[in-house]
Amino acid sequence: MQVARLREGVLDGPLHSEEVLVARTPLLRALRRLFADAHFSRKSGLPLAAIAEQRDALSSRIAPASPRISRRALAVGVGAGAASLALPSPARAKTNPRIAIVGGGIAGLTCALKLADRGICSTVYEASGRLGGRMFSNKGYWNDGQVTEWFGELIDSGHQNIRALAKRFKLPLDDLHAAEPAGSQDTYYFFHSYYTANSASFDFLADVAERVAADAEAAGYPTTFDSFTPEGAELDGMSVWDWIESRVPGGHDSELGQLLDLAYNTEYGAETRDQSALNLVYLLGFQPDESGFSVFGESDEAFRIRGGNQQLPLAIAKQLQNLELGWSLRRLRQNAGGSYALDFERGTGTTRITADYVVLALPFAVLRTLDIAGAGFDALKLRAIRELGAGRNAKTQLQLGQRFWAGRGAWPGVSNGSSYSDTGYQSSWESTRAQPGKSGILVFYSGGNTTGALKSKQPVATSADSLVAADVATTLRRGELVFPGLSRAYVGKATESIPHLSPFFGNSYAYYRTGQYLDFGGYEKVAQGGVLFCGEHTSQDYQGFMEGGASEGRRAARELAHSITGKADALDAI
Repeated sequence: MQVARLREGVLDGPLHSEEVLVARTPLLRALRRLFADAHFSRKSGLPLAAIAEQRDALSSRIAPASPRISRRALAVGVGAGAASLALPSPARAKTNPRIAIVGGGIAGLTCALKLADRGICSTVYEASGRLGGRMFSNKGYWNDGQVTEWFGELIDSGHQNIRALAKRFKLPLDDLHAAEPAGSQDTYYFFHSYYTANSASFDFLADVAERVAADAEAAGYPTTFDSFTPEGAELDGMSVWDWIESRVPGGHDSELGQLLDLAYNTEYGAETRDQSALNLVYLLGFQPDESGFSVFGESDEAFRIRGGNQQLPLAIAKQLQNLELGWSLRRLRQNAGGSYALDFERGTGTTRITADYVVLALPFAVLRTLDIAGAGFDALKLRAIRELGAGRNAKTQLQLGQRFWAGRGAWPGVSNGSSYSDTGYQSSWESTRAQPGKSGILVFYSGGNTTGALKSKQPVATSADSLVAADVATTLRRGELVFPGLSRAYVGKATESIPHLSPFFGNSYAYYRTGQYLDFGGYEKVAQGGVLFCGEHTSQDYQGFMEGGASEGRRAARELAHSITGKADALDAI
């Protein structure tokens, strides 16, 4: 079995796998595409330029390939120990159990929907006054009727659950990759000059690709608290910063070293000195399929729901009967008989409910602030809740009178709006691809300490707020160095969103700090008695994605249905 051989460190040849651990930011998607190009260049002998030209031509006319088996599915035999712990005992089953789902984001709503599909009733309790969690669209503010996302934005071609839900509710997806200008490319700017994509490709192919591939093969996938290789353990104990210093010639004094550091700072919302090196290895290191070019088109496509992603959780909510807004969980306690008492704040008062099962579909960054001492959780679960990394990211979104970056300028070639620089703003992309109107909106995306240095103190706000206006002025000044003319094109409309400042989120998304794959990786999802957990933070494959929330909500529903019915076929019915 290939997995067993991988774990023993004697796997013959490269590991082929679907790109399940997809990237959140355009930079990481570009780096993964670059890795694919570099790998095929080594195998075929074709120059990088020819490969990129053929890939771009194919991606414009090839439909996304059928999903291949995921690395998580590939490794199911290795990780079976953690999975087997995740199911509550069927002995808890009742004819009509009381089920409380805490959290009205995509994870909690998907769980409730899948249970309802099985004929199982539940009640969703949401602390805020709206549904959707980090799927929150900004409509009605921008010129030309354009729409942006305060938080979760991009949907990958491999995000099967989100795409299936969108199809179920007849919500069309826009192909953002197809909407980019022909022949356009990302723009890199480091050490006071442009660093071309061709230079990045050459440096990556010459110096890094083989090293990251070797680390990925040696580590194996996944690395969890109960299943790991010696090499995986070593890499988990290493930081991304140290990996760059030891694997990239010149380390952080090189353009490629700076590019990689920036990539992981913004990708996970944390300084690279704090991140496990496996974060980098697992996103970049697994070899693409050698059989042809389909992997290139598939790995590169990005989508968004036309008219705003928030339509999806709202459509799901219309199918559910029991939804409570403004119910903020403060304490969870297990009763002597095995049921659970949940204390909620509602306005000025407190309400206690009793449930036989509880699904906690809220971030660990929030859960760690609640009173769960009497919930009956074991020490490892409590540690995961207390210590799992909490990313800090921000979006500063500027509307421009025209999409001038799509033309020629000081930057090399034609830009697609995606840029990465050391001038202070870190990264950008265009949020209005596939949207009508002459105007364009650039998202300036930051992470870690750069996000922490922003002046705004609101989770979401517009430039009418003086602190947001100050951040916008700084962003324009820094962005002008990369895209001259940015300030002149700005129309005076901007927004800023900083999710970790929200008491309902506490982070942008989860990430693994150094050592945390081995400390408790994979245990985030393991049930505790009649309490189940779901959300992007319980997914290794889709940590930080809307897909992570949807897939984990579906998983929790399957486990709960099995516990209630005692029938194995319940797992296949949801």
